[in-house]
Amino acid sequence: MYWLSGAEADKLVKSVEDAYEKIKRSGTNPIKSIDVEKSKQKVITPVG
Repeated sequence: MYWLSGAEADKLVKSVEDAYEKIKRSGTNPIKSIDVEKSKQKVITPVG
């Protein structure tokens, strides 16, 4: 979380660059790697 005021342009630039680097380091989105066809299959459980 970043606390900034309108007079802190340099701090804003630094915080945006920092956030961008953190996102970049986190890698690819794991949701995109889910097999769509498998996720559409229904799981049927017996009801007793």
